[in-house]
Amino acid sequence: MKLFKTTLIAAALLATGAAFAGPGGMGMHQPGERIVKILNLDANRAAQVTAIMTDAQNQRRTVFESMKGKRGDPAAREAAHAQMKAIGDGTKAKLAQVLTPDEMAKLKEARKAMRGHGHGPMRG
Repeated sequence: MKLFKTTLIAAALLATGAAFAGPGGMGMHQPGERIVKILNLDANRAAQVTAIMTDAQNQRRTVFESMKGKRGDPAAREAAHAQMKAIGDGTKAKLAQVLTPDEMAKLKEARKAMRGHGHGPMRG
């Protein structure tokens, strides 16, 4: 009985951890986590940035999913690229409403520094 309870608790903790980590798994960062850390944001602005970045991630995931089976179609790839650019531009505009100009500049510099370090092609 004690082993069953321990196993049940462990399973619940793992499920909670996996849900908190998001669909990417236990090792993934929460969207916006790096921005919050880099800029040392207060809880209110951290929540706003996290919401903005989560929304952008969901939008990008939708575009990615819509491309399944269409990767060889140049028109579909072009449309997806345009959608991704629009998402990025919209995200930047939303962040500019929450962050100061100095913070936006600091974020841009941090993104430049991340290029080439396994963080993908981040545009600033």
